[in-house]
Amino acid sequence: MSQSSAGRALELISRPGLTITESAGDYDSLVKSLQQEISPRGFIEHMYVADMSAIVWESLRLRRCAAAIINMAFRAALKNLLVQFWKNPDEPAPYQESEVLAFEWFTDPNAKQRVAEILNKFHLDETAIEAEAIRSVAADLELLDRMLMSLEARRNRALRSIADYRASFAEKVQQVSDRIINAEPLLRIRQPAGGASA
Repeated sequence: MSQSSAGRALELISRPGLTITESAGDYDSLVKSLQQEISPRGFIEHMYVADMSAIVWESLRLRRCAAAIINMAFRAALKNLLVQFWKNPDEPAPYQESEVLAFEWFTDPNAKQRVAEILNKFHLDETAIEAEAIRSVAADLELLDRMLMSLEARRNRALRSIADYRASFAEKVQQVSDRIINAEPLLRIRQPAGGASA
């Protein structure tokens, strides 16, 4: 099996399941980039690079998920802030109006301006919404962070494995070549004298 066919076979075996928003072409581009960078030689090194590709892909996926989790929490976070900062603290907060304003903030410039004015009264800006969103999903983000650390440890092990394999292979080649070089004079001495006269 040639190196390129070994690489293609391993890509198919080790390709992670892709979500409906992910592209097989993007994954293949990642694999190709890693192969160009690492230049795997032989099936074992291709196996390490295939594993590395899956690890890097999953790390990128988790990073995208972290941003999406925060973005999904924005509307509820904004509603919570509006309820807390409503203009008349003596009145019960109008939850329905806060809900509508939080919903319209994403698409309506007037709603965006009104929210900015409410936050400004408390010396805050839109980063307060982001902070509240992150606070509300902190447990989910912590879980993703642990998953990312685990993937990073796996990636580092794969890199060390490639380096160790290459060092081991180079050492074996050197030992074999040393043995052949050191044995050559003995081989010449032991050869029967061909064509010697009786």
